[in-house]
Amino acid sequence: VGVDPHPSLLKAWGLPTSAHYRVCHSVEAVRDYIARYGEHRHSVEHEIDGVVIKVDDRGLQERLGHTSRAPRWAIAYKYPPEEVTTKLLDIRVNVGRTGRVTPYAVMEPVFVAGSTVEQATLHNASEVRRKGVLIGDTVVLRKAGDVIPEVLGPVADLRDGTEREFVMPTHCPACGSELRPEKEGDADIRCPNRRSCPAQLRERLFHLASRQALDIEVLGWQSADALLSAGLLADEGDLFDLTADKLVAAGVLTTKDGALSANGRKLLANLETAKTRPFARFLVALSIRHVGKGVAPDVAAAFPSIDALQAASVEELSAVDGIGPTLAESIREWFGVDWHTAIVDKWKAAGCRLAEEPAEESGVPQTLAGLTLVVTGSLPGYTRDSIGEAIVAHGGKSSGSVSARTDFLVAGEGGGSKYDKAVSLGVPILDAAGFEALLAGGADAVRAAE
Repeated sequence: VGVDPHPSLLKAWGLPTSAHYRVCHSVEAVRDYIARYGEHRHSVEHEIDGVVIKVDDRGLQERLGHTSRAPRWAIAYKYPPEEVTTKLLDIRVNVGRTGRVTPYAVMEPVFVAGSTVEQATLHNASEVRRKGVLIGDTVVLRKAGDVIPEVLGPVADLRDGTEREFVMPTHCPACGSELRPEKEGDADIRCPNRRSCPAQLRERLFHLASRQALDIEVLGWQSADALLSAGLLADEGDLFDLTADKLVAAGVLTTKDGALSANGRKLLANLETAKTRPFARFLVALSIRHVGKGVAPDVAAAFPSIDALQAASVEELSAVDGIGPTLAESIREWFGVDWHTAIVDKWKAAGCRLAEEPAEESGVPQTLAGLTLVVTGSLPGYTRDSIGEAIVAHGGKSSGSVSARTDFLVAGEGGGSKYDKAVSLGVPILDAAGFEALLAGGADAVRAAE
């Protein structure tokens, strides 16, 4: 058993190898190795969160084989997350794009699991009470999964009497609106001023500019704040009405002598490009609750224009594979708000692409027309977004879950449970080459090649 099955061969090929591998001849030796690095994991020249144990015999590897997710001849032992202590300086609140008000811890900077941490979410007031932390406490901190900072609780023995209890605000710190739960029994409280609360609007702008939505590179925190502070945007509906004259008149994204800056020109160019994004991206950009990049292609495939989606009933929405009643209700509720539909109208008037492009106009062969595909893992030459867009562009439907109605599963590196479900349902499975053949010639070409 060893961390690297053939280090000398890998070295001969010029590939990098770890100096810390060891060939172990018993389970006891493996346990000793794990324990040793458990004590000295931070003395390694790079961060580690565990030890990989592999069978060092090619014949045994072949006999043991693979599951759909990983080889049976290798396993990772993960060390418990590192825990440190630091001072809790304050508890503040953040207002998210849906109005949810979330308390977060502000701490003395402390190094843990490879990076310096100064903040961590506390989720809601009930969680603050459950953890029992007071402002001024020394607290225990770790990274959940060695990634997400998490306050575990206080070191009560170190209290000196100066600590104070956190009190959740009753009014929005950004707009002054009275905070309240959305429905009785909710642990979260929200700001009801959805349209014009500057904190919510800034978060929505940042969201719609993200790569999963409209991918507007220049529209970050700083430029969003500047646009809002200058009064250029009442809500995101005004975004595509921005012009060079408006930016210069407001002194936003300008040079010292008052001319439009390079970033200003880039923002306007990015906005023009964003108008042509696929319809599913616009659905993500609208901040309809529960409509993220995973389900948006399903919605767009079933209702290929914003008008069709707006006219759909809850029953029609719920009947679509991958949507369901909760999402259907959320979509209907969103379109029931006047200022939401005003955003849609403004974006339409600005020339945004709020419908799927007709197949005859796209110039792309509709080889996947009528087919539903699910993708698992990663494929060379594609991102998660671009592979879904390629499926839709060729007339197919890109779904997030495998069902009896799935025509093909495209399985790349690192695929997971979707593979197992496809096997159990008898869904045909394609690798990267099979997917390219499907795009080029459709289902008949793939079946003929089998």
